[in-house]
Amino acid sequence: MKSIKLLLLVLIVVFLVTIVVQNLGQLTHKESFRLNLLIKEYNSGPIYLFLYFLGFFLIGLLISYVHGMVERFKANRTIKNHLETIRKLEEEIKTFKDLPAQATNTPSNETLNA
Repeated sequence: MKSIKLLLLVLIVVFLVTIVVQNLGQLTHKESFRLNLLIKEYNSGPIYLFLYFLGFFLIGLLISYVHGMVERFKANRTIKNHLETIRKLEEEIKTFKDLPAQATNTPSNETLNA
């Protein structure tokens, strides 16, 4: 299984390198970024296109990292609540085990046969 994962990773890297090499001219083309907010307009200087791709990729990584952290905190809080519930239920079970056994009113064989 490890060799399959390694082979798949190598194939993906080779594929990405091929795409970059074949499109190097387009990726090194400079574009300017314009943002119009109705109140003010922002213009950046010419920036290489691959820097835009890299920037948006990093922004996506940051967003997914923050989302993952939020999910992790929620999961930890849920686990903590479940552990507290388990602790309370174990204490309740222990108190029931410590109670003396009471005689139950079960019908005997004589009353069943009568």
